[in-house]
Amino acid sequence: MESTAGVSSELDPSTQIVESNDDLLTEILLRLPVVSLHVFKSVSKRWCTLITNPDFALRRSQNPRFDSASGLILQRRKVSEYDFLPLDTRIPVPLPTAFSFNSSKVEILQSCNGLLLCHLISLDKFIVYNPSMNRFKTIPESPYQELRYGYGGFRMAFDPSKSSHYKIVCAGVIENNDGSHLLIEIQVYSSKTCEWSVLCHRRNYHVFKGFTNGLYWNDAIHWLHTNYNTNCHSMLDIAEHSIKTRARKLLPDLGNGDHKLFESRGCLLVICSQNYPQQLNIYEMIKWDSGWSMKYIVYLSEIMTPFPNTWSKSSKWFCSRARCIVIGDNDEDSFLVMEMCGNIVRYSIGLRTLLKIYELDLVIDSPDSFQFIASLAAV
Repeated sequence: MESTAGVSSELDPSTQIVESNDDLLTEILLRLPVVSLHVFKSVSKRWCTLITNPDFALRRSQNPRFDSASGLILQRRKVSEYDFLPLDTRIPVPLPTAFSFNSSKVEILQSCNGLLLCHLISLDKFIVYNPSMNRFKTIPESPYQELRYGYGGFRMAFDPSKSSHYKIVCAGVIENNDGSHLLIEIQVYSSKTCEWSVLCHRRNYHVFKGFTNGLYWNDAIHWLHTNYNTNCHSMLDIAEHSIKTRARKLLPDLGNGDHKLFESRGCLLVICSQNYPQQLNIYEMIKWDSGWSMKYIVYLSEIMTPFPNTWSKSSKWFCSRARCIVIGDNDEDSFLVMEMCGNIVRYSIGLRTLLKIYELDLVIDSPDSFQFIASLAAV
């Protein structure tokens, strides 16, 4: 280990105490964002050893409240190609634009608290990948009945503040015993046991339309779907030994525009286009899943005023599709990332400022984007 005597002699006494005490330094490092920890690994071999210690990584992963999305992984025209858009200047190196594992191209299915659920296209296998650590694990195939995925799909449930383990939830279509109609069966893989299990209860498959776009929040997978022209919010509760569906909860009137669920720093949000495309309404789920409340309104016509005529609301390039929302400690720190006029822009909700961060090659009808959250979690 390199000598720090020269450095220590220049420090004040209190700083020297911290620098010389591994336990005290560890407690301070545990309270820093993971993005900062990746940078601080280069301070010295000693700091690198402390930060990369498995016990430190486990303790830090159990306290994710300091970590919000620090980047956006944006799908390009090809399913397996992605661009990385940093949202934090502390990120020193961008991620690659294409992921490849075992010579197979990869489709990202979901981002969940720092981990990515991916599909190896040519191998038809699924992996869990931590891009911060560049580590992945292949999920074994289920030994149970093969499911079809016209409705349903694969989702991941991971909350490092509650457990270092994750679950992969597979919802697929099967026929009932007499073949008269279709049902959804739920199979679950646990990283704790490394085994699949089948949950015996089965559900109406129509409710699971939209499940493939679901996200994990507050011990449940949430998704939006339409039932008899009514906008609905469904959830699949994940308990220790069972999964159950709760009664659906109706959303506020979403109008005819886009609407999408997001999660940021423990908040479940839905962003809706109103008077499309003039206004974005951002709702937050009230504690204990008791309903939705208005959190922000973004008036697109106001924020477009300072920009060139080429950024015209009447242009075919105009679109207000939300890609990511980050909730800060206060409104001034909160921002929205969205597609607008062929560009990806960052809009500060509190300051009402707009910054172009990426230019699209062309408007894509529904390109996927995924939050990047720096993480030390094991896979």
